[in-house]
Amino acid sequence: MTSTGKHCKATRKDGQPCSGWAGASGYCFAHDPLLATERKAARSKGGRARHGRRISQQGSNEPVTVATISDVIHLLARAINDALALENSIARARCLGYLAGAVCKALEVGDLEARITALEERQRWA
Repeated sequence: MTSTGKHCKATRKDGQPCSGWAGASGYCFAHDPLLATERKAARSKGGRARHGRRISQQGSNEPVTVATISDVIHLLARAINDALALENSIARARCLGYLAGAVCKALEVGDLEARITALEERQRWA
């Protein structure tokens, strides 16, 4: 489709004129009645491309027990590895940032737990 250098002559659902570039028919790809079949095929292709994405199962498929801070850190590490296997995106970056913060918090709690255990042990022998 070649562009005529003009905007589409269709009107959007909100009543405003379409700002898409018009092809030879005077309509953009989204509004050209002759391209309805191509639009449908493009939507279908896009849906199939998104639907088939999965995180690869490189790690263990075994269920994770979350009973200790160490278990939580192990689970977060697996989640980080899964996220790193995803396509680079804003959502992936946000996920990694959130998981990194959760790991920091878990490490902090683990350190406090170890210190409290040491104090209790010391108190028991005193």
